[in-house]
Amino acid sequence: MKLILRLTLFFFFAGNFLPAQVVLHTSGDTAKKKTNIKVSVLNPHGKTATPYYGHSMHSDSVQQALKINFVNFAHGDFSVYYEYRLSDAFSVEGGAGITYIDYLYEMFTNGGRFISRMNDANSAKFYSGYSGRFQIRWYPSKYETAITGYYFAPDISYRSYKMDYFVNTGLINEPHSVNRKYTDLKLQFGHQSADPYDRYFWEWFLSIGSRHVNEDYVEKTGMDAAFSNSKYWKPVIGAGIKIGFNL
Repeated sequence: MKLILRLTLFFFFAGNFLPAQVVLHTSGDTAKKKTNIKVSVLNPHGKTATPYYGHSMHSDSVQQALKINFVNFAHGDFSVYYEYRLSDAFSVEGGAGITYIDYLYEMFTNGGRFISRMNDANSAKFYSGYSGRFQIRWYPSKYETAITGYYFAPDISYRSYKMDYFVNTGLINEPHSVNRKYTDLKLQFGHQSADPYDRYFWEWFLSIGSRHVNEDYVEKTGMDAAFSNSKYWKPVIGAGIKIGFNL
């Protein structure tokens, strides 16, 4: 009676609490005296495991994430980016934000004339603009699931900067709009380390393409100031780092 009770308890716990089963299939070859062993791993419900077709599981990555590019802050671009996985190999990323003073441009292109108190800073007033970006990303590795790993992406983006330059006519300070708009068409290559077990991750990227520039200029100063506009395309190469947060 005790033996029957022990066997009953053994099979009860084995069938309900073991997380997996390993079944060994042996076939003997009496002539060569060799034994082949085939191992089959079963899931807790007793069904065969899903066959592996050369791609990682969705649990190896994250479904969606928010990202910030701190390098763009120096360009006065305060955008937030959102990426969402469409499938094992594809995702979309969009970004939006506001722009203000592009300090790098003002220092190295305009020589600081509109931001330094010793020059035309009192004659210029900056306003906020806006920026937007959209990408469709392809993650080619069969060992990674979007949005983790290396990727290629066509990229389209837009940024605008706004400023008024005031000319003293002797009676009033007459404002003149001085705007700058960038439209970029690029191909981007990068890598990110999104992991479902980490709260944040890093992304680096390189890009190359063309930029359409629509820019207003202020020539001379004061009552002699003259205004002009230029539109043109130019090649552009970019690089950057983002920090991402798993959602």
